Amino acid sequence: MNLPSIALSDVSSLAMEDESESEVEKVETTVLVPHVRNHVETMLYEPNFGLCHKEVQVMNPKPSFPCYDAKSSNCDRFELIIPYAGVRIECMVIFQSSGPECPPDFVFSDSRFFVPINQIESLCSWDVNKTDGLLCTMREIMQFYKKRQIQELDKYEHLSFEYLCLFQLQNFHEDDIEIFVPLEPENPVVFLIRLHVEFGKLLPDFYKGDSDAEDFPLLLVSFPNRDSNRSNQRLYLSKNIQTLLGLAETFQLPDDVNENYLTRYIIALEEELKTKAVLAASRYDRRKMYFIKFLSHFDRCIIEYDIVFFKSMVILLREEDFYFIVEINLPDDYPVGTPALVFRSIYHSYMGDPIAVAIDSYPYSPAWSMHKILQETVKFIEEYAPLFRQDSSPYCCEYGSS
Repeated sequence: MNLPSIALSDVSSLAMEDESESEVEKVETTVLVPHVRNHVETMLYEPNFGLCHKEVQVMNPKPSFPCYDAKSSNCDRFELIIPYAGVRIECMVIFQSSGPECPPDFVFSDSRFFVPINQIESLCSWDVNKTDGLLCTMREIMQFYKKRQIQELDKYEHLSFEYLCLFQLQNFHEDDIEIFVPLEPENPVVFLIRLHVEFGKLLPDFYKGDSDAEDFPLLLVSFPNRDSNRSNQRLYLSKNIQTLLGLAETFQLPDDVNENYLTRYIIALEEELKTKAVLAASRYDRRKMYFIKFLSHFDRCIIEYDIVFFKSMVILLREEDFYFIVEINLPDDYPVGTPALVFRSIYHSYMGDPIAVAIDSYPYSPAWSMHKILQETVKFIEEYAPLFRQDSSPYCCEYGSS
C-alpha cells in the first residue's frame, strides 16, 4: 500500500470513465424481435447491477439473417456492456428469432471465459414467457465470471493474499468485492470493495428516507504491479453523501495509517468515514438549533431559508425608515466557524449590483449558549445597521430621474 491519501469521486461515474470519449447511445428496443425485446426491456428496467449499481447497456443490435424490410423488427443479437469492478465487460448475446423457445448463447470478449451453460440454472430451466430470464441468467453468469477472475488471481501470491485477508473483516462477504484481472499483464489488477458504513444510521433523520444502496461507499483499489501489493485507491461516494460529509476532492486518512495491508487500510477508512458522518450529524443538529432560535426571534421578517441543510437564511429588517436584507450563512464547520452576515441594501447599487457587505468577524463563541449567540448577533446587527445605511448612501440610485 502507498500513502494514506485517497482520491474521491462520484459513484455515478464508476465503470463509465471512458464515456466522455465516446458517448454511448441507448438502443431503441423496437428493433428487436418481440420475445427478445421483452427480456431486454426487463433487464434495462432493473437499476441495480453489480456493486456500482448501474444498469447494463445494449449496443449494436443485429439480425441473424438479412431483411429487406426497413421497418421490420428482426434483430435477435446484440452486445451487452456490463459494469463490473470499475470496468466495462463486453458480451455478445445471441437469440434465435426463428426459435423463441431456445435459450440465448453468450460470447464474452474475454477469451479466457466460457459460459458454463449446463451450470446456469436460469438457462437450464429457460422459459421465454418469463421476461426476467435474461436478467437472472446474466446475474448467474457474472457470478461465474467473478469466480474465474479469482482463479486468475491465484497466479499472484501477494494479490491473492490481500484478497483472502479481506474475509477477516467484520461482516465482509464475497458479494462485497468484485475482482478484475486483465488479460494484458501491463494493465493493473482491480479490486472494487463495498465498505460497511451505513450512512442511513449515522446521518440526520431527513436523509434516512432517501438512503439507498448507492450510498454505500465503494473503494476501487488498483495494483499496477502484479508482483507487489503497492496500490492506488479511489473512494466513490454519491454526490449527496459528499455534500453531507463535506469531503474535499483529496480525502486524507490520519497520518498514522501506514500499514501495508489492505484490510487495515479499509478498517481505518471505514472508521474515518463513520467519524465524519457522526460529526456531520452533530453539526447538522447544531445548525438546526441555530435556525429554530433565529426563526423564532425574527418570525415574520424571514424571506427564505434552507429547510434541508439549515445553512442559510435571508431576513428583511428595518433601521428607522431604512430597509435592508441580512443573509446569514452558516459555515460547514459550524459551530466552530463563525456564521457570516451579509448586509444587502434594497435601495442602493454600485455598477449595477446591489450594495453588499460581508462580515464574518463579530462577537461570537462556539462555547456560548444558543440564547447568548442570538443575543450578541442581534446586538451587532442593530449597531451595524446605521453604519451600513451611511456607507451605502453615496451609491444611491436616482429612481425616476430623466
